[in-house]
Amino acid sequence: MRTALLETVVEGIKTNIPLHQDLMVDSKFMEGGTNIHYLEEWLTHRTPNKR
Repeated sequence: MRTALLETVVEGIKTNIPLHQDLMVDSKFMEGGTNIHYLEEWLTHRTPNKR
């Protein structure tokens, strides 16, 4: 998934690919066991990576 996100190129519009790239390096998410509310909590507390 990380590789696919890094290799994806979309021109002409903004995408949420950077959000997914950040999520793929989140240790708690990658460990698994997160619930349906995790994304909402993660979005509230995250600091986006600069690209």
